[in-house]
Amino acid sequence: MLALRELAVREMSRARESAYLNHAASSPLPLRSAQALRGYVEDRERVFHLYQAGRPDYDTAGLRAKAGALLGVPPGSLGFVPTTTDGLSGFLNGIDWRPGDNLVVPADDFPGVVTAALNLARRGVEVRQVPVDGHLDLARVDAAVDRRTRAVAASHVHWITGHRIDLGDLVRICRRVEAYSVVDAIQSLGQLPVAPLAAGVDVLVAGSYKWLMGVPGTALFYASDRVLAESIPDRAGWRSMRDPRGVSFPLAWSADATRFHVGGLCDPALIALERSIELLLELGAETIATAIRTLQDRLLAGLPETLTALSPREPAHRSGILALTTGDPARDEALVERLKAARVIISFRLGRIRVAPHWHNTPGDVDRFLEAVREGSGKG
Repeated sequence: MLALRELAVREMSRARESAYLNHAASSPLPLRSAQALRGYVEDRERVFHLYQAGRPDYDTAGLRAKAGALLGVPPGSLGFVPTTTDGLSGFLNGIDWRPGDNLVVPADDFPGVVTAALNLARRGVEVRQVPVDGHLDLARVDAAVDRRTRAVAASHVHWITGHRIDLGDLVRICRRVEAYSVVDAIQSLGQLPVAPLAAGVDVLVAGSYKWLMGVPGTALFYASDRVLAESIPDRAGWRSMRDPRGVSFPLAWSADATRFHVGGLCDPALIALERSIELLLELGAETIATAIRTLQDRLLAGLPETLTALSPREPAHRSGILALTTGDPARDEALVERLKAARVIISFRLGRIRVAPHWHNTPGDVDRFLEAVREGSGKG
């Protein structure tokens, strides 16, 4: 833990100006990532010297190797898309849908996932929304799929409740009917060990600005060998071709996940992401998950009776997100605003207080949260 605390002091000193417990929304930048972005700006101010050096564009090879190490996948299975929803929607739109096909999605998933699915209805695809009572039951997903199911799309970790599904179980359901497993991992990658290749996931997409500690503008896109062998993206551009500088017909798609690129990438977001992933690798996924779980345990142990925890506590379904409530949405929202005034930063989402610490947070951050909650309760 000493190395973790030393890294927190060195990399996250600006974040220490508050008790920032809001990583399910957006992350503060580590120092190394912020410095890399400043370097990018300086390079763009003097862009001529990049051309003199023969490196005007950012080379993603280093980032793909580091992201591959984080996910336990070959670098060639990784590409980059503008956002999580863009990646999910682009893949789903590229499936060769036929009359009578269907797609299965949890009814209460993140709106980007559900919207990407519902958009397919105009192409005659039946969108089966699985009912959810509290937390997603994969048995209901299993009951919803059949031989005409082409894909199941779901979040690894629910954006409100923090409920985590078992990716292996999801994949087994999909393989039974030869459907694609399509996973939104923006709320898991960076805070939990995530291994899509080991689980057998077909497509996994995760934006960079939450638990991965980057900035908006890019998302990791993982494609399995099956996807690379079978799937043609819904759009084409020079970056998605085997020879990006040439034009041929029929189109010669890139053999790896860069086929899901279209045009120029968001270099500053990629530059920041590379340095942030480098930091996450130094820490290790298990160390990060343990640090978050320890903070959560402290928070739950000190939680006053005025707040109820709604997130799962069993290890198999637990994540870095805690959903809390006073039982009254108006009081919940007022409490979040009081905490914000005290520089304790959390979120209010769909009538739930959402607390999301990361590896750099301290027991003192949790104590500040608990103290502010008690003070607010006393005033109410």
